[in-house]
Amino acid sequence: MTQPPSNTVAARPKSRQDNQTSVKETLESILVAFILAFIFRAFVVEAFVIPTGSMAPTLLGANMRFHCNDCGYRFTVNYSAPPSKDNDIIIRDTANVSSVTCPNCGYTFPSLDTAHPDNAKENHPVHYGDRILVLKYLYLLEHPQRWDVVVFKSPDEEPNGAPPTYTQNYIKRLIGTPREAIMILDGDIYVGKPGDPPTSFQIQTKPRYAQQAMWRVVNDNDFYPFGVQRPDGKIWRQPWTVSGGSGWNLGKEASDGRVFHFSNASDQSTIAFDKDANPDAKSYTDWMAYDMDYPWRYNVIHDLKLNFFYQRQSGDGETRAILGDGTRKFAAVLSPQRAQLVEMTAAGDRPIGSAVALKPGNEPVRVELTNVDYRVNLRINDTDIAHTDAKEYHPDIPALLYAFHNNVSHAWPSAEISAGKQTCAISHLSLWRDVYYINNQRGLTATPDAITELGDDEYFVMGDNSPVSKDARFWKTPIDLPADRLHVESGRVPGRFMLGRAFFVYWPAGFAPLPYMPSIAPNFGEMRFIR
Repeated sequence: MTQPPSNTVAARPKSRQDNQTSVKETLESILVAFILAFIFRAFVVEAFVIPTGSMAPTLLGANMRFHCNDCGYRFTVNYSAPPSKDNDIIIRDTANVSSVTCPNCGYTFPSLDTAHPDNAKENHPVHYGDRILVLKYLYLLEHPQRWDVVVFKSPDEEPNGAPPTYTQNYIKRLIGTPREAIMILDGDIYVGKPGDPPTSFQIQTKPRYAQQAMWRVVNDNDFYPFGVQRPDGKIWRQPWTVSGGSGWNLGKEASDGRVFHFSNASDQSTIAFDKDANPDAKSYTDWMAYDMDYPWRYNVIHDLKLNFFYQRQSGDGETRAILGDGTRKFAAVLSPQRAQLVEMTAAGDRPIGSAVALKPGNEPVRVELTNVDYRVNLRINDTDIAHTDAKEYHPDIPALLYAFHNNVSHAWPSAEISAGKQTCAISHLSLWRDVYYINNQRGLTATPDAITELGDDEYFVMGDNSPVSKDARFWKTPIDLPADRLHVESGRVPGRFMLGRAFFVYWPAGFAPLPYMPSIAPNFGEMRFIR
């Protein structure tokens, strides 16, 4: 039988010339890849390492990680790395720590023990800085925006006191932009025009993406302590306490204390957060467990967030989540049919914005009530439904200036939840506070006594970890580069020093897969975008 003709060509062995061509093409491909990588690094994205804790906990430098021996809350503590280790994330260093305090429950252990494997006194691991990606030359296409996390050439003197070389890369948050006057007052940022009186300045409200990175825990009830005996002999007390009425069951231990239950068909009752329940937690102040060696002068913070899930089982009474700043109170009012933001006044409730309908049924409702930067916002099921405006709620700047100049302490804030004529449950309850920008140390700029006025291409930056950040508030050396026709007063970053905006943590401070191994891999669960 005749076979059809075939188009198959028999394979022939590769000649030496073919092999040489293949090797040449491979080398050319590798060379092109290297060239593209260098171009990408030089002009698009570059990696940087965070050497210090000035942006913590948004971005971490060298740090030690702990789990509270009582509540299990995970937190980090600053570690001053030796200069030779600033860029090291592989070598596993160790440190001895004399005292660490949990920011959630206030458990303080004067010496580390082995109650949790992460807290072994001997060979406690040090994790070196987050590695981040920076969009270089982005600011050639658009202007830097307030609250950006920026990388720039430091205009400050060298760490050893030598004159600045403008080669050190710094990372901070952008606070002030060209032709603005910057003032820090009561932990907040105020902006005006150069030459204007401080009383005319306007408070700056952080956008949500930036604010989310700046919340610091006051108490997270999901991390309920087990009642471990403390060095001072005390035992943790539940800071949420019944302040009036009956019907609340807050539980008595970790097994039943993470969810609060209310049941009273005829009356109302309120629980309030007691800041003094666990003194070592230093609630409602700007204290940070991260800065364990900082000589604290505590400041009262009234910028808070109250977050929880609410589930009504029966009844038609209302539930209120209440935040007070010491003089005024605002509440999220939840009825069976709707949610409404109000201000509680002596004359009664003053509605803010419009009420929104709630879905019928007994599905949990996520509630987030914030009072930050003199803006109260109610968020239901991850949707903003109402907020105050500048006319309804604004700072009393003359009173704040008087308090600043006369060292007057501010009234304590408050957080409460009330319920009545219903059966309901409150779960995943947590309380948070905002960053507090320090302005009461001697020699600082951008204070009411030393307002910083920015020129046409000048920026003002600060670290999120305000107490320990050596940022524009502290710089004392002006920039004087006659050859570049550049002269800038101290405490400012010229536009040409801006390198780009940080946008992603691609290698969170080194992770050791097994105990006593080097930190050879990133902790993938902590990879994140930078806000």
